[in-house]
Amino acid sequence: MSGLPSGVDGIIRAIFAYEFEGHAVADEVVIGAIRSGEFGEYLDAVESSGMFTPSVVDSIGSAWSRDPELLVSALLDGVDSMNRVAVAG
Repeated sequence: MSGLPSGVDGIIRAIFAYEFEGHAVADEVVIGAIRSGEFGEYLDAVESSGMFTPSVVDSIGSAWSRDPELLVSALLDGVDSMNRVAVAG
């Protein structure tokens, strides 16, 4: 996940590891909303995890604002490749 502070990628993927895991198809509405800049709920989850300082949470939010695909990629990490292709567009 370029654009995020060093070491943050793996932690974010772990926080959201089960978001879409086991679903036949990842929620395209959720992915579309994130791509439109609606990711506050996910940033709140990162903040409430207690794993990051407020300045790192701000950096994560800025990175996701610039490139929402950073978050989409983290969320789709637990989705099988067939279903990942279905929502990757």
